[in-house]
Amino acid sequence: MLIDDEKHIRRLLLVLLFSGLIQAIYGVVEVLSGSGFSLVFDLAISESATGSFVYKNHFANFLLLCLSAGVGLMVTDIEISKSQKPQDWRISLITTLLSSKTLIRICLAIMVIALVMSRSRMGNTAFFTALIAVSLFALLLDRKKSKGLAILLISMLLIDLFIVSKWFGLEKVQQRLAETSFSQETRDEVVIDSLVIIEDYPLLGSGGGSFYSVFPGYKNSIINPFYDHAHNDYLEIVIEYGILGFTLLGLLVLFSFIKAMTALKKNASPLSKGTSFACLMAYLGMLIHMSVDFPLQAPANAVYFIIFIVLPLVAKNAIVNRSANN
Repeated sequence: MLIDDEKHIRRLLLVLLFSGLIQAIYGVVEVLSGSGFSLVFDLAISESATGSFVYKNHFANFLLLCLSAGVGLMVTDIEISKSQKPQDWRISLITTLLSSKTLIRICLAIMVIALVMSRSRMGNTAFFTALIAVSLFALLLDRKKSKGLAILLISMLLIDLFIVSKWFGLEKVQQRLAETSFSQETRDEVVIDSLVIIEDYPLLGSGGGSFYSVFPGYKNSIINPFYDHAHNDYLEIVIEYGILGFTLLGLLVLFSFIKAMTALKKNASPLSKGTSFACLMAYLGMLIHMSVDFPLQAPANAVYFIIFIVLPLVAKNAIVNRSANN
């Protein structure tokens, strides 16, 4: 109801961006400060950044969503610059340095540092996979082959991944990925044991938020830790809301996914393209992360993801309203 034009959409994306920036700065400073306990919750601080979240993977997923909004804003500005007439390169350089693109780019770099410092294996994998996949998709659709988008992708990979992140623990994330073993992890055992619950509650599920109380009656004795979540949101949604609930939620995300892809294909406004880019990144990143964790169980992440689900429809209505006013 409130986000009803392109100006408000851009402001919303900026709010998401700066929310992630605040979390990133707090998370990084907290770890680098060397203090033993969190300033907010008085919890013990490890070498992994968590921001104001208790769980580092929820922090990483939150940054993934905010980074998607920031990249979408960068794509918007790239499209605006592409539509402008060529100018002297010195004027273009000065204009770029003084424009909002530079500020947004700095925000993205800080959030990438925080994402790497979270030491979240799938959080980092999901973000960079989503960024590369959606960028390549956008480049394939762009008949004019925008150099700006290609430069953005290369800079995100080279500057952030291989240069900036190297000083903030990227090798530790790589080490965690290399050392990941099913023999050491019990999450796969949780998935196997949880499948039996679906057989008992197939259609409507066991009830929202009931996994932590239902699972102990099904788990194998090999699983010693207490699991309050399935570490697989697909599985947990099916268990708690049944096949019917999972199908309805899946169709909602699929509907928004198609709308975002359609908007990216069309020669729409720069903000519409940037918003669609951000939404596709958020969808793909979230869908990857959900396969091994429970990011949707964090209320902040769930609310932000709902925003991205609604944005393609809001952007379409904003374009219609602008055309009607013109």
